[in-house]
This record gives sequence, structure tokens and C-alpha cells, in this order.
Amino acid sequence: MKEPNQFQGHQGGIGSVSFSPDGKTIATASDDKTAGLWTLNGQLLQEFKGYQGGIGSVSFSPDGKTIATASWDKTARLWSVENLDQLLMRGCNWLHDYLQNNSNLGESDKRLCDDIK
Repeated sequence: MKEPNQFQGHQGGIGSVSFSPDGKTIATASDDKTAGLWTLNGQLLQEFKGYQGGIGSVSFSPDGKTIATASWDKTARLWSVENLDQLLMRGCNWLHDYLQNNSNLGESDKRLCDDIK
């Protein structure tokens, strides 16, 4: 029997898990005052912070573009969810100057983000 995927990264207990509408990601809510967005392989894609208390529940919107979280600090929040393409674009934008101006990188490394638009 294959060992199930593990989602490690929270520092507290996990109180809630929700699958995205397309079934490609899951969201977790934790007592460590964070929520997480994960691939099905257990890779953390996004972390949501800012609560004063643990997060008790998490749920995706029907279109998968927003998650709702509810905390023991008596607040609920809506968070924008970035898909993998949006995350790659944001990362490549952040790396742009480094990739273009670092003389220690080879040409293939400098072109790492050329296909990300």
C-alpha cells in the first residue's frame, strides 16, 4: 500500500481541510494562526497569516478564486487564491533583475523565466 501524501509545515494542529473545486489543491486551517494552500503532493503554495487566534475552518469559494477562513479570535476573512501560473509570474517578476544582471549565471539560467507570461 502506498503511503499517503503528508502536508507538513504547520506549527499547530490542523482543524479543517478543504479541496478546491477543481480538486487540484487543498486549503488547511491551523491552530498556529495560519492557513495554507497546498498541491496534492504536499507542497505549500501560499500561506495566509494575520490572525490573533487559531483558525478553526477554511472553505473554497465555488469558483476556487477565494478561500474563507474563520478564527477563534472572532473574525472571518476572505483571501485571494493565486493559481500556479500567477505564482510563477509573480516569482519571475521578482527575479527578473537578478536573472538579467548576475554575471555568475549562465545564459540558460538567465532565460529561466522566458516562457512565463
